[in-house]
Amino acid sequence: MNFGENMESNVDFQIQDEAERLLKEIDLVMKNVENSEFYAGMHLDLKQNETMQKHFFRLLGSHSHVQVVIYGLGSIEYSFHSQFQLAVVLLLKRDFSDWIDSIVIYDPNMSLADIIVFKKLDLEVLTIDENCKRRAQRPTMFYMPDPYCYHIGNLLGANWSSSCLNRICLLTKSFCDRLTNTPRSGPDLEAVIRLERILPFTTEIDIKLSDSPMYANLFSGFAWHFFDVDTNIDIGKPGWYWLDIQRNLEEEFLEDMKSNMTSEEFAEIWGISRGFRRLRCNNVRPPPGWIKLNIYGIGRKGDQPGQYSGIFQDEKGTCLVRYKGDFDVEDNVIAGLEALRLGLARCVEGKPNAEKLIVESDDLTLVQYVNGRPEPNEKAMDKLKEIFVLLERLTCATVHYIYEEANEAARELALSDECPSNA
Repeated sequence: MNFGENMESNVDFQIQDEAERLLKEIDLVMKNVENSEFYAGMHLDLKQNETMQKHFFRLLGSHSHVQVVIYGLGSIEYSFHSQFQLAVVLLLKRDFSDWIDSIVIYDPNMSLADIIVFKKLDLEVLTIDENCKRRAQRPTMFYMPDPYCYHIGNLLGANWSSSCLNRICLLTKSFCDRLTNTPRSGPDLEAVIRLERILPFTTEIDIKLSDSPMYANLFSGFAWHFFDVDTNIDIGKPGWYWLDIQRNLEEEFLEDMKSNMTSEEFAEIWGISRGFRRLRCNNVRPPPGWIKLNIYGIGRKGDQPGQYSGIFQDEKGTCLVRYKGDFDVEDNVIAGLEALRLGLARCVEGKPNAEKLIVESDDLTLVQYVNGRPEPNEKAMDKLKEIFVLLERLTCATVHYIYEEANEAARELALSDECPSNA
């Protein structure tokens, strides 16, 4: 039997027929959920749990009903799990119609049959992906069975004010569990920071699980989340998120410095990451166990020869060695690379003894070349070959980009007539 030909003969009929069958399946699943120990406990909590009732009354305020928005359900055509998760919210709407009215739904995995079923069930289907960034204009319950962590961050970010947060609640996986299991980096960083910020204002009420392995698997870690943010607290103060990101980047930097990462691993990071602003703007002392080398290079201009310099300092900020010199080259990058080459050669000789070295330069192109991005020109490549050989002889070295004001001492040394006493 050729199933492909049978289906292709009338696609619209096939989809409509699939939707009709799905409706029957949803009806059966709803009966299963309704008779489950899991839903019985959930229903009882909503009826009798005074804490939940208090938060729902506060959420409603002067309104009579909440709207439900479903994100992250998946496709009921392709997943029985999604059918069971949908059944829960359909039962809540049926059993608590005195405070739940409309349901809005969106998932990028919705099929055409799904959409037909949702409309038959009187759900409003969104046609545009909001990326979980809906700003609540009225009391709203967000039901998010299986979202990515950054989707939670998007939702919180879209409602990041006391007035908006106080008019929403979330039925989703536990915030506390997410914070425990989600790294403070990558695409989830904003979500983690927002979760940390909002947690003190959050009441999290766990959903009791039944002994059924299926329900325990489907709804593991589920909880109600209610927010009560004091209107006098400016949680949406401009710049707070930026400051938290900066603090996080600095903490990550310090953790990396304590690790056993290799020069290649640091180059991979700093070839992509700009790091935190305080490092770029200030002469920051190196972490314990590290020596810092600030380098500067400027090419020949007219009668002024090319010049370079380097300054080593330890974790106490003590200057260990300074050096400078002239270099007959027009390219600033090449002059800076010469400063780096000479500094690395000193380290290899033990003058100073720098097993772990941080190099800072205000020449962005130089830093990118050393960290492998972008591809250098031929002259720079010749210098880099020497530099890479020297780097291999150090235990670890990392090269960072900083702003001119943070590299002022090296610049002034290169341009001065001074002859360093410890050169």
